[in-house]
Amino acid sequence: MKGTILVATMTLSVVLSGICAAGDEGNSARPKPAAARPNIVVIMADDHGRQAIGCYGSRLVRTPNIDRLAREGMRFGEAMANNSICSPSRATMLTGKYNHLCGVRKLNDHFDGAQQTFPKLLQQAGYQTAIVGKWHLFSQPTGFDFYSVLPGQGRYYDCPLKETGQPWGDNGNKGGVVHQGYLTDVITDVALDWLGKRQPGHPFCLLIHHKAPHSPHDPAPRHKDLFKDTVFPEPSNLLDDYKGRAPEPVADAISWSRFVQNPEPQYQYFKREFTGDRAHDTRFAYQAYLRNYLRLVTALDENVGRVLDYLEKSGLAKSTIVVYTSDNGYFLGEHGFYNKMWMYEEGFHIPLIIRMPGGSPGAVNQDLVSMLDLAPTVLDMAGVKVPADIQGCSLKPLLTGTPIPRRDAFYYHYYGVVGKPDSHNWIGYHEIMGMRTRTAKLVFYPDWKNGPFWEYFDLTQDPREMTNLYHEPQRQAEIQACKGKLRGLADRYKDPDSEKIK
Repeated sequence: MKGTILVATMTLSVVLSGICAAGDEGNSARPKPAAARPNIVVIMADDHGRQAIGCYGSRLVRTPNIDRLAREGMRFGEAMANNSICSPSRATMLTGKYNHLCGVRKLNDHFDGAQQTFPKLLQQAGYQTAIVGKWHLFSQPTGFDFYSVLPGQGRYYDCPLKETGQPWGDNGNKGGVVHQGYLTDVITDVALDWLGKRQPGHPFCLLIHHKAPHSPHDPAPRHKDLFKDTVFPEPSNLLDDYKGRAPEPVADAISWSRFVQNPEPQYQYFKREFTGDRAHDTRFAYQAYLRNYLRLVTALDENVGRVLDYLEKSGLAKSTIVVYTSDNGYFLGEHGFYNKMWMYEEGFHIPLIIRMPGGSPGAVNQDLVSMLDLAPTVLDMAGVKVPADIQGCSLKPLLTGTPIPRRDAFYYHYYGVVGKPDSHNWIGYHEIMGMRTRTAKLVFYPDWKNGPFWEYFDLTQDPREMTNLYHEPQRQAEIQACKGKLRGLADRYKDPDSEKIK
């Protein structure tokens, strides 16, 4: 069955202090008549790094369908996740609020389904709402007329889906009805089936949330031999030694990041091929990992194409906004890493492409935008008032060519995965706070080994983030200015942890 609507995560620019350029008080417009409101489809991948998308300059894989979306819409070059990990990012997407306010800081935090979300506000304004695919927020989905979601992380083959009307139970981690087939295809099947059965005459918002290309990297049977003989180009810092930077003192305790320490069961065969030579072992693991990861990206792109084709053939494309995004960025060998979490560029930059009827084909925007901005953007595009307590900003002005003040700095706060800090997986459990401008980045590790630890990068001179300038005497004035901005952003977003920044 072919697909139909798509929307991915959006983000909007703000003024210097982090105030919404479109106004913190939100869009005051009254809801438009139903016939005039656009349909919205949000396609969200999981762990899709921009380095694996053609229109973002990938040297690794072709993604003709995502690229098609970019040719017909606007691609954002500086979109970022405010907490680069699954559940917290998804909670921010739904609420337009930082994690200390929406209540999901770590992977094991349960989302409070009673709180305000953009699907609820759309529902109240007459939209039909649905979500299909990954949920991963424990509480039962609210604000949706229909949901069909994975229990927990789900699985790639013959996965059960929990649907509206079925018992939730066990935090949504068990139960559901098994759908035969490959998960990426099945999610699209169910989403398109809902589109075909929805009530006509009402606008809709459909969230299509894929598990791909999240691990385990189990490919579709049609792709099991894809890239079998491919040798992928290596990033220039694949063999990074981390000298003078945060990973250096904990290099042997970050197994959730380094290829040579990959703990995932699927990749334990790495160890059998290792020689003890760090360069050889990293290069071997990189090639093997990329083959599996990119097989999942290929299936994901095919299913984006199914959605685009459905929209065209059904006539919905003329009235549907389509967005493509990922819940976070991902490392594909940069710094010798896989995974996300770190505030280095590849880990917290997200793909963001938005196609809207009557928009500017092939446009590229370089404003600093964020996952925080998806909720207000969708509401604004739907003609629904944006509540004043939403912290993100609508991207609609950027999409329609309206000049607005630009955000000059972006605030990041990663709390760790679960549990308390220990020595087994440093990046998995330890906090990171930071601030990025257009040209510089300040990163703070409050509870790092022998810390706290700071990093400061000049992104103009050092885009690969290989030289920590934090202790350079000639940089102290700008570093102190950035510290002030970091504290100001934390206060602006009402983060109680701002007091940690000294």
